[in-house]
Amino acid sequence: MYGVTMKVEHNGLAVVLRALRKEDVPILVEHFSSMKVHMYTNGVFAQTLENELEWYEKNRKDPDGVTWAIQPEGSQSPIGVTSLHEINSRENSCSSGIIIWDPSWWGKGVASAAHLARTLFAADYLNRFVIRSSVRVANEASRRALERVGYTVWGTEPVCIQRANEWLDTHHLIWFHPERVSTFYTDAAPQMYLPGIDRARIALELARREVNFP
Repeated sequence: MYGVTMKVEHNGLAVVLRALRKEDVPILVEHFSSMKVHMYTNGVFAQTLENELEWYEKNRKDPDGVTWAIQPEGSQSPIGVTSLHEINSRENSCSSGIIIWDPSWWGKGVASAAHLARTLFAADYLNRFVIRSSVRVANEASRRALERVGYTVWGTEPVCIQRANEWLDTHHLIWFHPERVSTFYTDAAPQMYLPGIDRARIALELARREVNFP
């Protein structure tokens, strides 16, 4: 499925998350033909229009996931996508992912804004208590963006994938809904998760103010 439109205004940047459209698909073909974009993904090959149209239709029909195109104010087209997967889990959990394929928007806070909206939707509209994610260790900017909204690295998987003749490790992260922690821990959450839960509380309160549904 594709997500409803959300607009985030965060740190002076306005970012819209909206449903991906079929006319957006050629943009994916262009950018997913770049190894620069694939450096931290699982992909190593270029995509064709046929591939991406199949992906578009698969996502459109998938009842267990929701995907948004990311379009900052000032951009004429999407510059990335973000998703929630396994949203029907009986454990009230899901997993998240993001890719920003336009390098001219890297480091400008787009991912942080998108994380706020996506996290709000997972917590307040899908009733998710836990969100899981992963990021390559070398991709420090992505890890920091996740940590800012409350994710915590709980483990690191070595030698997951090879890029440019080097093996890359992968961090695994978890986000706990700060208002549902007692569901899992009747006394107190383990010490390693407490800073992340505090950040999640701040981020969720911020998202409730800064994200709107046009």
